[in-house]
Amino acid sequence: MKLLDALKQGLKNHADRGRKKMMKDERRLKSSRFNGRMAFSFVFWVVLLGVIFLTFLSWSRTGFLNEKVNGYQDKAAAQIASLNEVGFANSPAGEDYSRQFIDTYINVPDDEKQREERSKALQSFLAEGLEVGQLENLSEFRGKRVLKSASLYDVKDVSEAAASYVYRIEYELFKIVEKKEQVEVKKRNKKGKVEVVKEEKVTRKDESLGNKQQMIVVRLGTDGNSFNVMEQPYYQAVPNESRLTAITDKADQADKNTKVESKLQQFATQFFTSYTTNSTEEMSYLMETPESLKDLYEYKGLEGFVVYDGEKKGQYIVKTLVLLQEANTGLQSKHPFTLVISKQNNKFYVHEIKHTKGG
Repeated sequence: MKLLDALKQGLKNHADRGRKKMMKDERRLKSSRFNGRMAFSFVFWVVLLGVIFLTFLSWSRTGFLNEKVNGYQDKAAAQIASLNEVGFANSPAGEDYSRQFIDTYINVPDDEKQREERSKALQSFLAEGLEVGQLENLSEFRGKRVLKSASLYDVKDVSEAAASYVYRIEYELFKIVEKKEQVEVKKRNKKGKVEVVKEEKVTRKDESLGNKQQMIVVRLGTDGNSFNVMEQPYYQAVPNESRLTAITDKADQADKNTKVESKLQQFATQFFTSYTTNSTEEMSYLMETPESLKDLYEYKGLEGFVVYDGEKKGQYIVKTLVLLQEANTGLQSKHPFTLVISKQNNKFYVHEIKHTKGG
């Protein structure tokens, strides 16, 4: 019985150990599965977030680059447009070509043969499809036209391949006056005898009709290598000459300070004498931003000297015309000045100098 009981107890213990081992293995398997799922989830989210982050970076970088590229393109286009305009408008070749055309076009001789030569020369300036006969008709013109002066006034309607050159010209018109008169000439008759006969002699004389001033506009085109006149030139009236109002002293007259005028006039005399005799470095003792006219002018006096109170206490504004004479000559000119002055260490000092009486 004892043996049987021991056998049963051993089987029971073995079964218990097996059950415990299975339970232990089960727990280990669940833990392992749990750890694998966590690792997979972690890797998945990391990859997903990485893809999203890289996509955002790519998008933002693409947007930045596009903006940058567009900016460069706009800037380049503006520069090209500017170069086209400035390059063509200020082209010495274009200006020279238009001037040569004007010389040929405006000068019209009275001699028929010379007119034919002029017509051929004019045709060489014109673009294909444009003929001299489309520019003018000289069949009724009994006279000549002489260019006196031509100066470039403006360049307008500028594009990459064309521009209009505007010239201010002055020319003189002449009409041909024919004078017929009877003159006596000696001729031999049929018998060989010399006799005096009267013949009609025609003399031609240029009679001036006066000078004229006009604006002429010449439209030039270019293929990058050469120029041509693209269409008929046309005339415009000379612009009216308007007169502007001269710059004057606009300071408030109520701010005038006559009490210190005498002292400041003495200082101004000293200052401008130094201004024409001292170097720029030496002028630094009298003014904040030193300048000098040494060896260029001689100081000769002041005109229209006025003193005003400045914006700050103890500050003065001097407005005057300074008479300066060119060195070694008698030529004098009057120069406008505005000085901002104050006292430093009991001495007057120029803080600012302007070459105007209006400022």
